[in-house]
Amino acid sequence: MNHARIAAEALRYRLELLEVPPRARAEYDLDAMAGATVAAADPTVDGALRRIATAWTRAGLDPERLCERWACPETRALFEAKPDLIDALDDILRFATHAARNAA
Repeated sequence: MNHARIAAEALRYRLELLEVPPRARAEYDLDAMAGATVAAADPTVDGALRRIATAWTRAGLDPERLCERWACPETRALFEAKPDLIDALDDILRFATHAARNAA
Protein backbone atom coordinates (compact mmCIF):
# COMPACT_ATOMS: atom_id res chain seq x y z
CA MET A 1 0.00 0.00 0.00
CA ASN A 2 1.22 3.44 -0.91
CA HIS A 3 0.93 5.48 2.27
CA ALA A 4 1.65 8.75 0.48
CA ARG A 5 -1.25 8.10 -1.92
CA ILE A 6 -3.56 7.31 0.99
CA ALA A 7 -2.46 10.48 2.78
CA ALA A 8 -3.04 12.53 -0.39
CA GLU A 9 -6.55 11.15 -0.75
CA ALA A 10 -7.18 11.78 2.95
CA LEU A 11 -6.12 15.41 2.50
CA ARG A 12 -8.26 15.79 -0.63
CA TYR A 13 -11.27 14.25 1.13
CA ARG A 14 -10.88 16.46 4.22
CA LEU A 15 -10.66 19.62 2.12
CA GLU A 16 -13.80 18.55 0.28
CA LEU A 17 -15.60 18.02 3.62
CA LEU A 18 -14.50 21.50 4.66
CA GLU A 19 -15.95 22.72 1.35
CA VAL A 20 -12.70 24.35 0.27
CA PRO A 21 -13.37 25.41 -3.34
CA PRO A 22 -11.45 23.47 -5.98
CA ARG A 23 -9.70 26.65 -7.12
CA ALA A 24 -8.36 27.22 -3.60
CA ARG A 25 -7.38 23.54 -3.32
CA ALA A 26 -5.35 23.92 -6.50
CA GLU A 27 -2.95 26.14 -4.56
CA TYR A 28 -1.81 23.10 -2.61
CA ASP A 29 0.33 20.32 -4.01
CA LEU A 30 -1.45 17.59 -2.07
CA ASP A 31 0.81 14.87 -3.42
CA ALA A 32 3.95 16.70 -2.26
CA MET A 33 2.36 17.53 1.10
CA ALA A 34 1.32 13.91 1.58
CA GLY A 35 4.76 12.63 0.60
CA ALA A 36 6.49 14.93 3.08
CA THR A 37 3.97 14.02 5.75
CA VAL A 38 4.49 10.28 5.36
CA ALA A 39 8.27 10.64 5.01
CA ALA A 40 8.42 12.39 8.38
CA ALA A 41 7.18 9.15 9.98
CA ASP A 42 5.28 11.01 12.67
CA PRO A 43 3.50 8.55 15.00
CA THR A 44 0.33 10.67 14.99
CA VAL A 45 0.08 10.52 11.20
CA ASP A 46 0.98 6.82 11.13
CA GLY A 47 -1.74 6.14 13.68
CA ALA A 48 -4.27 8.23 11.76
CA LEU A 49 -3.56 6.34 8.54
CA ARG A 50 -3.83 3.04 10.39
CA ARG A 51 -7.18 4.01 11.99
CA ILE A 52 -8.61 5.00 8.62
CA ALA A 53 -7.33 1.87 6.84
CA THR A 54 -8.61 -0.41 9.60
CA ALA A 55 -12.08 1.16 9.62
CA TRP A 56 -12.09 1.09 5.81
CA THR A 57 -11.40 -2.64 5.58
CA ARG A 58 -13.73 -3.49 8.48
CA ALA A 59 -16.49 -1.66 6.61
CA GLY A 60 -15.91 -4.04 3.71
CA LEU A 61 -14.43 -1.44 1.38
CA ASP A 62 -11.79 -2.56 -1.08
CA PRO A 63 -8.36 -1.66 0.42
CA GLU A 64 -7.04 -0.88 -3.06
CA ARG A 65 -9.53 2.02 -3.24
CA LEU A 66 -7.71 3.78 -0.38
CA CYS A 67 -5.29 5.02 -3.02
CA GLU A 68 -8.06 6.35 -5.27
CA ARG A 69 -10.32 9.35 -4.89
CA TRP A 70 -12.71 8.77 -1.99
CA ALA A 71 -15.70 10.43 -3.67
CA CYS A 72 -18.21 7.62 -3.31
CA PRO A 73 -21.30 7.00 -1.17
CA GLU A 74 -19.58 4.17 0.73
CA THR A 75 -16.77 6.46 1.88
CA ARG A 76 -19.21 9.14 2.96
CA ALA A 77 -21.23 6.52 4.88
CA LEU A 78 -18.07 5.29 6.63
CA PHE A 79 -17.10 8.75 7.83
CA GLU A 80 -20.67 9.53 8.88
CA ALA A 81 -20.88 6.27 10.85
CA LYS A 82 -17.47 6.81 12.45
CA PRO A 83 -17.05 10.54 13.07
CA ASP A 84 -13.88 9.86 15.06
CA LEU A 85 -12.23 9.24 11.69
CA ILE A 86 -12.59 12.96 11.01
CA ASP A 87 -10.09 13.44 13.85
CA ALA A 88 -7.71 11.15 11.97
CA LEU A 89 -8.15 13.27 8.83
CA ASP A 90 -7.49 16.39 10.89
CA ASP A 91 -4.31 14.88 12.31
CA ILE A 92 -3.03 14.28 8.79
CA LEU A 93 -4.10 17.74 7.59
CA ARG A 94 -2.57 19.46 10.63
CA PHE A 95 0.79 17.77 10.12
CA ALA A 96 0.73 18.33 6.34
CA THR A 97 0.02 22.05 6.62
CA HIS A 98 2.72 22.41 9.28
CA ALA A 99 5.22 20.59 7.05
CA ALA A 100 4.24 22.72 4.05
CA ARG A 101 4.66 25.91 6.06
CA ASN A 102 8.12 24.82 7.20
CA ALA A 103 9.14 23.91 3.64
CA ALA A 104 8.18 27.36 2.30
